[in-house]
Amino acid sequence: MTIWLAVLAGTALGYVFTRGDFCFHSTWRGLLRSPRELSLFRSYLVVLVVTTPVVQLLIGVGVIDPFIPAFAWQATIGGGLVFGIGMVVAATCITGMFYKLGGGMLGMVVALGAWALGDLAVYKGPLKGLRERLYDNPVTASTSAGEEEVATVVSLLGWPGQVALAGLAGLAVGYLVWRAPKAESPTDPRGQLWGWLPLGLATSAVLLIAWLLVDWHGGDYSFGTSGVPTQLWDIVAGNDTGSRWIPLALVSLVPGAFVAAQRSGTLWVRSESFARFGQLAAGGLLMGVGAGLAGGCNLGHAMVGVPLLSMGSISATVAMVGGVVAADRVKRLVNRPG
Repeated sequence: MTIWLAVLAGTALGYVFTRGDFCFHSTWRGLLRSPRELSLFRSYLVVLVVTTPVVQLLIGVGVIDPFIPAFAWQATIGGGLVFGIGMVVAATCITGMFYKLGGGMLGMVVALGAWALGDLAVYKGPLKGLRERLYDNPVTASTSAGEEEVATVVSLLGWPGQVALAGLAGLAVGYLVWRAPKAESPTDPRGQLWGWLPLGLATSAVLLIAWLLVDWHGGDYSFGTSGVPTQLWDIVAGNDTGSRWIPLALVSLVPGAFVAAQRSGTLWVRSESFARFGQLAAGGLLMGVGAGLAGGCNLGHAMVGVPLLSMGSISATVAMVGGVVAADRVKRLVNRPG
């Protein structure tokens, strides 16, 4: 049953991501372009506005009991910056590598291989010691009983954090209701993509259903990429007895994307230039290292961990955006004529 539930969740997410080309790199890089491309940013806001209160409600009533990513700020910020830079170098994110492979971009195999090497370097290779030192003393919050718990917006910041969170949510809702065009429907030369609102709502639905499915399975986290290559290595070596949910769900993005690409007319099987292979390899390696150090990626932190109000996930996501902005600025300076 576990296999089929995980495959179902991953296939659905791959389908939705492909129908809207929901790449986290494009989400933030679009804000830096002229004119700005805001569709994916709006979709991400929808995901946060919809999933955060529902996830908090599910936790509050005891339906789910999720793992909360730790707040080791040196790791989440440093790893997040490296991850963001890697996204710009590769011009994609980790989930983008999976769903774009399903859509026919065969060069993503190179990016995925480099990502796996980066992940192994952090969890089993020369960077293992660094990661362990960064997580030696994570920031925690004290409970009324004097115990320590993982830092979240609520547990660490108290009522000021809740007020700030409510204010940000209000701004996001106000922007989506009054400023974002409701009829926007971006198109692709090979077929039509979903607009920002259906993409955001569909992604939210899959993420929320996945929480229920993974809890039914007995797991405590729905989606992620960090540590997956290392877990697959251990499975092959016969040393892993943990849950197979996240690896199965992640790999299942590919067939979901393939079905979506066929249905939407965007399936296009092609290779890449030699230079592009180099970019994918370098960017994939950076993302593997960055996600390993940060303990999560654009999926595990930005889409799953942020609605948990994890300070670790929030800081990592902000750092990823910072890495994108910094790398984009450097790239523009390098490519400037004259």
